[in-house]
Amino acid sequence: MASEGGAFETGVAKLAICPNCGMSAPHDGPCPGSMDTIAVAQPTLQGRYQIVSPLGQGGMGTVYIARDLRLAQRPCVVKKLRDEFFREEDRLKALSMFEREAHVLSQLQHPNIVAVLDYFEEDGGYFLVMEYVEGKDLSSMLKLRGQPFSEEQVIEWAAQICDVLDYLHGHEPPVIYRDLKPSNIMLDVKGRIKLVDFGIARPFDPSGEGTHVVSAGYSPPEQYWGDAHVYSDTFSLGATMHFLLTESDPLPLNVSSPQSVKPGISDGLNAIVQKATQQNAMDRYQTAVELKDDLLRLQRPSKKQFPEVKPPNRMVELIAVVAILLVTTLAFFAYQQLMQSMLNGKKDEGEVDVFRQTRNLQPINAASIGVAPGKQKTELTEAQKKLLKLEQPESKRQVPALQIDDEASLTDPDGLRSPTWR
Repeated sequence: MASEGGAFETGVAKLAICPNCGMSAPHDGPCPGSMDTIAVAQPTLQGRYQIVSPLGQGGMGTVYIARDLRLAQRPCVVKKLRDEFFREEDRLKALSMFEREAHVLSQLQHPNIVAVLDYFEEDGGYFLVMEYVEGKDLSSMLKLRGQPFSEEQVIEWAAQICDVLDYLHGHEPPVIYRDLKPSNIMLDVKGRIKLVDFGIARPFDPSGEGTHVVSAGYSPPEQYWGDAHVYSDTFSLGATMHFLLTESDPLPLNVSSPQSVKPGISDGLNAIVQKATQQNAMDRYQTAVELKDDLLRLQRPSKKQFPEVKPPNRMVELIAVVAILLVTTLAFFAYQQLMQSMLNGKKDEGEVDVFRQTRNLQPINAASIGVAPGKQKTELTEAQKKLLKLEQPESKRQVPALQIDDEASLTDPDGLRSPTWR
């Protein structure tokens, strides 16, 4: 948006350039590019558009500034197709291009594209009414400025042009601009780029016959034989960047290198221009989005370039940590209880097995070991002994002392007989 003293602020950079002359703003004196319009008697077209003065003249006709009498004398631009042609064939061709411009513009709505307001024929003349853009084209600005623009400024403008090219190429069918050059790019008082002159723009038709219209130095090789594609416009943008960075027109049918003209140009920006202007179409940027992505990588970081990051909520983080610790603790205790239950289950199973074994005590045949029948004892297995220990109170779980009679020591020195429990 416009700021004090003629400085203009855009999406990335703050501009301090006057759109009328291309010099730094504010001016110390009168703007050298400003021209006061002298009011003279001029015709009124359609009883609505009052011609004020001519703005310029091109190969297809003359452009006038006018007032719309029906809309509070709002300024507008009236483009009139020229009347004189050497051949009828040329006149019909120019008329076809003029009507096509009106048709293409009527289907486009973008802040970086000049809007068409009306199209009509009157007294044998053909007229196209468009919005008035207060500002100057980049070619005129550079000539008045007398020095190249900065890399930062060129990158900002090129990024805006990439946006409008992406819009055109994404149209159905795609619209190929085919005439991108500094004189067709205007900068308005709000620092916004505007594409004008869609005279040779046309919907892409791969089966149609192309129009051999070129601008030397700014048109890609394929356009010389009537062919044009999306990557044809990216070539023209690269050539335009070369001019804005060096103040010199690019050579026709050549890879542009602004660094060869101005050694101070950065390697990164020079590489982008070289890739965009490759003679082999497949070696160029295939879309405007690809070109813009590389341009944005060159920009220095700024607050406007990145979204605002809010500080983290410490309370939420604390609650999350406490919840994680609580869940971990509960899981640990649950695991301990599970392991204890498994151990107790195995112990109970062992005790049941020992109990079952005690019910099957087998008597020992006294005769088989040479012991008198009256002294027959019951043999205890190790498992049965353990069971006996478990059944006793905790204080009495001790191994009972064994006493051996003296008679036994004489008659059974090897300890084959059962000892006497005391």
